[in-house]
Amino acid sequence: MAANSDEAQSGDGNGDRQFTFRYPSTGSTIGNSIEADPVLSGIYDDTSASLSESVQNYPKQFGRTYHAYRAGSYPFPNDLPECERLQLQYDIVDASLNGHLFFAPLDKPRYILDVATGTGDWAVQMGDLFPQANVVATDLSPIQPVEVPPNVEFYVEDSSEEWEYSHKFDFIHTRLTGGSWSSYERQVLRQAFDNLNPGGWMESQEGDASFSCDDGSLKPGHALYRWGEDLALSSRLIDRPMVFVSGIKDMYASVGFVDIHEKIFKIPCGTWPKDERLKELGRGWQLNVQSGLSGFTFANFYRAFGVKEDAIEVYLVDVRKDVANSKIHAYTAVHVVWGRKPFPGEVSES
Repeated sequence: MAANSDEAQSGDGNGDRQFTFRYPSTGSTIGNSIEADPVLSGIYDDTSASLSESVQNYPKQFGRTYHAYRAGSYPFPNDLPECERLQLQYDIVDASLNGHLFFAPLDKPRYILDVATGTGDWAVQMGDLFPQANVVATDLSPIQPVEVPPNVEFYVEDSSEEWEYSHKFDFIHTRLTGGSWSSYERQVLRQAFDNLNPGGWMESQEGDASFSCDDGSLKPGHALYRWGEDLALSSRLIDRPMVFVSGIKDMYASVGFVDIHEKIFKIPCGTWPKDERLKELGRGWQLNVQSGLSGFTFANFYRAFGVKEDAIEVYLVDVRKDVANSKIHAYTAVHVVWGRKPFPGEVSES
């Protein structure tokens, strides 16, 4: 179920660097080590926020802007540098998943929901791929494009609260939403289960904030390792955990999904892989991490630990050095989990 393109390109927002990501026939999964070297009228409840001036009047902190709707519930910025980073991140993940927008066995879905859509790229591509479907995408910030396929609609919404829709969906999706929820199981998976048609699919494409390493080159003494530990702790303290993906498959089963599957893909950070494709992915992911470090860290550390902006920037100096260190073979593990809502009377295998 791959997108039609054979490669994806992404720049750094300044036009001076471009990455080309090619999709092989199979992906790198966690079991393999990387060798070093139409208009949807009525679909949404009336409580959904329109794009009023207040929703777009973004508060400023740490020299960045943040979402205005339900201000403070999401700890990361929404300004132009962050949108450019999100675009780069999307393209790298898309390439790492070999161009797959989804892995669930969809069969002409009529209603699709993308939760915490960010810049909306996934929703737009799904609208193009399934022109017969109505695609709804929600986010706290109205940072999505204006010109979109006629079957795609974006709404400003806090999806951590109760979902209220006029009908059920055939497919619900999230991608890289860590830090958005106090409980991914309760606020996303349980609500998705309740808002799916019987036989409908839920798919999570999620990664933790902390890095993994297969060969021990990322050690507890490294600043990058400590940053991952500190970010995980701070996110828990502010009730927006950023490390949870290893338990998603079990969450699916607990909620009641059946036909649950999982694939795990590695995205290297840096140019250390021997494989040229992984090296190129790693170069892009390194840029993604470097450009996002401040935004990932400021609100979490300030709210959890009371650390000020200047002290955080000093803390991040050695973290940035580790991100650029080709002797540290770190990677992000993206867990793709999908499951089906059973039909009435259907009993899952235990």
